[in-house]
Amino acid sequence: MTELHTPTLGEFVDVDEPGADAVLGEDGETAVIPEGGDAMFYGDGGAGKTTLAVDLACHLAAGDEWLGIPVARPLRVLVIENEGPRPHFRAKLRRKRAAWQGSTIGDRIRVLEEPWAIVTLANEEHRAALAAKLHEFEVDVVVLGPVTAAGMLEAGTIQQVREFKARVDDVRLRAGRTVAFVLVHHEAKSGLVSGAWEGVGDTLMHVQGQGHGHTRLFIQKARWSSAHHATSLQLAWTEDEGFEVEDKPELDDEAIADLILNVVRASGGASWNMIDEKTSGAKATRKRAIRDRLLAGGRLIDTGGKAGMQLWHVDDPARPAVQVELSPNGDAPGTHLGMVRP
Repeated sequence: MTELHTPTLGEFVDVDEPGADAVLGEDGETAVIPEGGDAMFYGDGGAGKTTLAVDLACHLAAGDEWLGIPVARPLRVLVIENEGPRPHFRAKLRRKRAAWQGSTIGDRIRVLEEPWAIVTLANEEHRAALAAKLHEFEVDVVVLGPVTAAGMLEAGTIQQVREFKARVDDVRLRAGRTVAFVLVHHEAKSGLVSGAWEGVGDTLMHVQGQGHGHTRLFIQKARWSSAHHATSLQLAWTEDEGFEVEDKPELDDEAIADLILNVVRASGGASWNMIDEKTSGAKATRKRAIRDRLLAGGRLIDTGGKAGMQLWHVDDPARPAVQVELSPNGDAPGTHLGMVRP
């Protein structure tokens, strides 16, 4: 029979339990990636996901702040690239090492060389072998991607996502270490993360290429850092294959629309005031105009009626069915009425 231990609130909070440190950020309320946590970069092909992940790995290994976010100490990182030819990835890392201008990395980054591009967490032997290496080299962070080649072979229902996370947790348990996993994934046609990842893991970051050496990083979810949750960074590519935060980001309408859609998807049924507060980078009047364009195009659904707006993403399975104006061509005003159901 399972025995449950239920201390009082005072007894519970008085325990100074190890494992509350931050991999990225600071301990306490600003742990963007917590020790032993799960983070994910996702975005379209060519958006810069892998480049961002490699850049993060280098900063973590060096103990240098990343995009203005502190790194408390140098960490040991294992990089597992599960896609593409190995010679090209080797050349990419060679360029990164040659151009690196930060603190010394030393031997704190390791790269899985063999077997190449076939390691999957769905395989019990692979999980055991990976856990053994994490234990042997005292690894703090694993950078692994893409998820679709690492054991997440299904569409990504909430149950399938939780099963994948259980495999990650199994690796941690076998390794005997509070290892943080940084996963790389792709986005769906809607522009959101592919699969039901919003409710799983600690940190979710959307990477969007802006063209001409610019990238937008939207921290869609930062469970342990309210200061970073639902915030965005406009990034410029640097000569060392890294990134720097632009001082005065100028977001175009598409980027602002993406911000609104992401926040609405994460907060289905929320009021416009709440969505407005969580989307920075533009004046309120401009955001309202873009909101109305998304409503007219059917990408946002308002179920609030006279009581006030209650906004839903059109692809949110939790939203109620409403009568909305359908659009024949995306964002333009529609020409007929119909029923839209989840």
